Amino acid sequence: MPTPCRIYSMTVILTSLAVSGSATILALLIGLPLASWCSKHQSKSFNWLKIMIRTLYGLPPVVVGVVVYLALSRKGPFGDLELLFTIEGMIIAQMILILPLVWGLSWSAFDKIPKEVLETHGLLGTKNMMLSRLQEARVGIISAVLVGFGRAVAEVGAVMIIGGNIAGKTRVMTTSIVLDTQQGNLDSALISGGLLLLIALFASGLALKLEIEKFSSKNYSEKAPIFNKYSANVVVKNLNWEVDNKLILNKINLLSLEKCSAVLGASGSGKSSLLRHIAGLIDSNSIKVEGKIMMVHQKPVILHGSVLQNICHAGVGGEEAMWWLKQVNLENLKNKSPKTLSGGEKQRLALVRALASQPDILLLDEFTASLDGINVEMMERLVQDHLNRGAMVFLATHNSLQAKRLSKQIIILDDGKVVTEKDVPQSLLNGSWLG
Repeated sequence: MPTPCRIYSMTVILTSLAVSGSATILALLIGLPLASWCSKHQSKSFNWLKIMIRTLYGLPPVVVGVVVYLALSRKGPFGDLELLFTIEGMIIAQMILILPLVWGLSWSAFDKIPKEVLETHGLLGTKNMMLSRLQEARVGIISAVLVGFGRAVAEVGAVMIIGGNIAGKTRVMTTSIVLDTQQGNLDSALISGGLLLLIALFASGLALKLEIEKFSSKNYSEKAPIFNKYSANVVVKNLNWEVDNKLILNKINLLSLEKCSAVLGASGSGKSSLLRHIAGLIDSNSIKVEGKIMMVHQKPVILHGSVLQNICHAGVGGEEAMWWLKQVNLENLKNKSPKTLSGGEKQRLALVRALASQPDILLLDEFTASLDGINVEMMERLVQDHLNRGAMVFLATHNSLQAKRLSKQIIILDDGKVVTEKDVPQSLLNGSWLG
């Protein structure tokens, strides 16, 4: 039969976990939506808000305890709730203490999601963008929760003031340690401290387990997709765009375009900016587009999930995703993390994910930059097949040989303007500058 001392100790431990766990959950429910909203609105005023939140990382627990005590006391604005010297009041105090940590660290996690990842989700028509943002920032959010819980379970000032350290009711492990130390029970205080470290160790191990992505090992047979009938048209009329008073695109007019148009030019000539305008990633009244658009960015974009799941983000099932992976020899890597792929493998994955979404208009920004000859041929064949099905392709490249192989129309950009072949070095046109 358990002794009263053991029952008492277990009550203290469970109270600690209940108070700190509940405070962490509440801080997460409040801080996560705030972090997501703040991450979407970048401005100077939000920079000041971020500074204020980070300042509150060091908020003293006793200060929180005093403020909450005044608010919950009989003469305070919330005195009628009778929450002083209760577990509920302790939860409120700890929630206020750790909310800045959860809010600020989650905000940083959302900010670290590459904009190309969010753009790709948007072009793919991801239905639940909030869920996708959470999954992309998952590791950072888990770290924010762990830091918040760690501070909550280890703090003593706020819970001592609000809870009153009442035996069997509001006593938690940290206040028990303080009491044991004051009474000279140092052995008991050290044991309680060791238990706190074990709780922190368990929480850290659980967080690490949640951070590691686990992918299904289910095997799928291959199933060829049923291809749509494509209908697309793009008109660019008098497009001007500047950044920081520098003109990036200057009076671009593309009124009659072939099914495959190559945008040729040196680095910095405005190729990627033109494609981003056509994709709708930069708002402009000068662009008129008919049809579904998908863009393959210059830097390969990988999304959350396995290699197979990356294809499924395009709205296809596992069997069809396997068919697409086989087209670029990635079927044996289906259950791997895309983070483990080489640069060339990521490029192949990004292309077939775009093709699997069956866009009417496919925008390719240096889509074979890291590939060898065999894989370039494979990728170009897939693009040519897409063209043969009636889709439209825009190819931004500085490789004139590739432009001539795929396109029927070459648009040359130089310093943001459409120019003729006479206005650029011949090395750009004949491919001699490729080495």
